[in-house]
Amino acid sequence: MEHGWTATKEALPPTGERVLIISKWGHVTDGSLVAYDPKEAPLFYLGGLEPGGHVKWWMPMLEDGWHTLKEQKPREGQEVLTKDSYGHIFSCVWKRLCGSERPTFVPFVWVPRFWREMPPLPEGVRLKY
Repeated sequence: MEHGWTATKEALPPTGERVLIISKWGHVTDGSLVAYDPKEAPLFYLGGLEPGGHVKWWMPMLEDGWHTLKEQKPREGQEVLTKDSYGHIFSCVWKRLCGSERPTFVPFVWVPRFWREMPPLPEGVRLKY
């Protein structure tokens, strides 16, 4: 069951729960809220990203709808989420680079093994590729 995005200014996910996040840089990745220092506000792991500053939106992790890249490719120009062998997630577009004969994921972050359709984004959010 898919849930929608929640603004980090409205509510935060439970500490330690792996979720999808949208950063201020226009990327969707996986992350989890961690209390690094009990005297400080929790931050998103990886990288100590601040809710409301670096991380603008979050939603529960999407467990279903993943396709194996070897068996099925996205449509050319389609925005998708990719997942590597370790379960790390990143937003990409399946497209041809200038002069390329075959589409590839842009930006190249790691070697993806799985992909799924991008969930509907919050109003006004545009991802960067």
